[in-house]
Amino acid sequence: MRALSLVILLAVYWALLSGQFHNSFLIACGAVCIAFVCWMATRMGLVDDEGVPARYYVGLLLYVPYIIWQVILANWDVLKRIWASDMPIDPRLVRVPHSTRAGFVTVTYANSITLTPGTVTMDVTESELLVLALTKEGEDSLLEGDMERQCKKLEGG
Repeated sequence: MRALSLVILLAVYWALLSGQFHNSFLIACGAVCIAFVCWMATRMGLVDDEGVPARYYVGLLLYVPYIIWQVILANWDVLKRIWASDMPIDPRLVRVPHSTRAGFVTVTYANSITLTPGTVTMDVTESELLVLALTKEGEDSLLEGDMERQCKKLEGG
């Protein structure tokens, strides 16, 4: 089942990037490449829950609009701080506790923090993230845990 989801994911990705829907030779070349990649991934032992986290794909469809909105809000905040001299920039390191169980969800959470301007995840452990926050408000937002709650929905929490 994971190999099939990998084939479908790679086929959709190839189709979107190539734009080839009528040239049968190029479609055949794409199919051969997809088959080769899937075969190699299987032989290397990469077609597992970590390499092909198919069970999270549906949840990611719901998570992506949330993280896009958070990136927009954080961009606006950083832009205001750059242009307005009266808004403080007070960099700080903060340890953000997390209770995610799945590695995919923890990585998604850490990368989501880094994607939002004004915060960078510097270290990940079993129970916490070390984050550089540009402001006190950014720190408070992370400690409130809204982003973690959204990520935990991926694992069913």
